[in-house]
Amino acid sequence: MTRRLAEVLGDVAEQAKLYDLTDNAIKVVRRRRRVRKTAVAMVTMVAVLVGVVAFVLPSGGPGRPEGGPGRLDGEPSSKVLPLLDAPTRGSLKDDAAFLDALLDRVVDNPSAFGLPGDRARLRVLFAGDLPGNRRVALVAGVTAAPRMVHLAASGKAAAKKLELTGWSDVEDPVVRDDWRNDKNQGYALLFGPADYEVSVSEAPRYMDDGTIQRTWEPEPAGYIVRDTSMLPRGLRVRMSKGDVVFYEAAVAPPGTARAERIDPSPLYGRGKPAPRAAQVAADALAYSTGLVGPGIQYVVLWSDDFAVPDGVGQIATVMAVTEQGGGPYITIATDTSPEPNGRNHPTGAGVSGNPEHTVIAMRMPHFDATAPDTLQIVAPPQAVRVDLLKGEEVLATVPLSNGLGRVELPGPLQLTVRALDAQGKVIAQRAFADLTGNQPSGGYEPEVHGW
Repeated sequence: MTRRLAEVLGDVAEQAKLYDLTDNAIKVVRRRRRVRKTAVAMVTMVAVLVGVVAFVLPSGGPGRPEGGPGRLDGEPSSKVLPLLDAPTRGSLKDDAAFLDALLDRVVDNPSAFGLPGDRARLRVLFAGDLPGNRRVALVAGVTAAPRMVHLAASGKAAAKKLELTGWSDVEDPVVRDDWRNDKNQGYALLFGPADYEVSVSEAPRYMDDGTIQRTWEPEPAGYIVRDTSMLPRGLRVRMSKGDVVFYEAAVAPPGTARAERIDPSPLYGRGKPAPRAAQVAADALAYSTGLVGPGIQYVVLWSDDFAVPDGVGQIATVMAVTEQGGGPYITIATDTSPEPNGRNHPTGAGVSGNPEHTVIAMRMPHFDATAPDTLQIVAPPQAVRVDLLKGEEVLATVPLSNGLGRVELPGPLQLTVRALDAQGKVIAQRAFADLTGNQPSGGYEPEVHGW
């Protein structure tokens, strides 16, 4: 099963995330991208991988690290040097014998790890025991193209017993590592440079006007370790100095399953029912947000047929409406397979206010290598058109039918989407921006990268 997972991940090496959909739960495999300067957008693949273990593969993947220029010499960039110079984190950070034995392994056979054989150019970024009965060590090289290797084992294994389970390029000054088994037991680990205040927030309030209310609390350890079987909903981390945010992002999905079926009928008759896509989207939304139970209503904002390479699939935008009136939403398209594969686009997810007064603009998912120029609009049913504005200049006007419309408009774009009723009154408005280069999507709430 592990081999099968590796094969699938290899097939989607340029994807940002992989959702594992089962009948009862969804398991997320997060995969960091390798350098991809020309990417216009990230895509999520939805696949069925029943019974496999979900874990993070660092961007390089499993197996023996490959060679390459800058791997063994040179100096790291100022962007990642603060991370490499940070002290070791983890419960074994003060175990000198363990850390020495760990570095001895690398120095004795550096080619097996793709790291320098010079002890002075090695850093143990993390060493410790984590939830899920895992002992983990992350070791990096201080070079012009730094690499980090991931070593792990069950129980209280000695340094020589840790197995090389993956490697990655150190491209950002923040490390994320997640692992969980098929019972959602495991850990989420996140850390960055040492000289930032770290705080966390959970259980955000999604308000009727589309805003999000959060309360932040200090994280005493200065880095994040959480048990995936007990993750609170909406857990988010912030690294900052005073009012300047260096990094802010979701920690990990809580892994919540939805047992009930969703009503596939779209609100206000926008589109046509798409039961498969609606259920896949609802399951993904529950898994990634933890929003289930009393006071949470799952609704389809829009759904329709969707052209896929093997015929006519489905697409649905599903929202979890909370007691405060707002909530997160996600859009997923599914193909015609018996166990549906699907895709989403990062602009098709976000947070909305009251569905009756909200406009959404998004790019369409795609199942081949060509990203369409389509911009889909989902607006209040009384809206008859949207104006797409750059500043105060109207770039395009899109007529709407029952609040729905689309336009072919090449990107990248950064504009305001303004919905108007038959009397010309503005009834909804929001910003839209294409994702370019290595810009993070952040899921429902945007990630902040202050470097």
